[in-house]
Amino acid sequence: MGLWSEHGTSWYNCNRFEEKSGTDGRDAQAKSRQSLERYLHYYNRYANHEQSAKLDKDLYIKTERKMMSLQTASGMSWIEVQFLETASQALQQCRQTLKWTYAFAYYLQRNNLTEIFEENQKDLEMAVESLSEMFEKPTTELAALKVDMMDKTSYCNNRRVILLDDTAQNLKNGKSNRQSDLPLLADPLRYTGEWKFTVDITSGL
Repeated sequence: MGLWSEHGTSWYNCNRFEEKSGTDGRDAQAKSRQSLERYLHYYNRYANHEQSAKLDKDLYIKTERKMMSLQTASGMSWIEVQFLETASQALQQCRQTLKWTYAFAYYLQRNNLTEIFEENQKDLEMAVESLSEMFEKPTTELAALKVDMMDKTSYCNNRRVILLDDTAQNLKNGKSNRQSDLPLLADPLRYTGEWKFTVDITSGL
């Protein structure tokens, strides 16, 4: 999705889609274009996290080798290098959650709580990217990053729980509603109007 600093001048405010207003959004062609832009905004972010989750899964498969290398290079015990496995698990869980939050957000009817949802989503997303960057550092640097990685892993896990719990509570209380007039979110290359997935944010994602 590029550097966060590059997102500020576009219609897309990072994870948030900015609706256009005024004459640009009034005629049918403009509305159709905006509808497609909105669709692609959420679909692309869903797809990006799906791809990142696949890469993180590859990292998880290599985690044991990474742990053994760190153990040899630093003299740390097997117990002491377990923070890498914990971080890898957190990355996979958070990526999976973030992926489905974009499917959920596509159908979410905007209200005051939508901004809270998007801020929680953005906060988790940035934390996950930060943890992922640390996880990909060379083995020789990981020992020095242990405390930071443990802190960031804990933060990611906590923010994931907050995002899920807050969203589930708002759904339960009827404070978050679905937009019924939107086309179904599917692969834009095969835009058939059929579900390619189901969204149940209360199931733990």
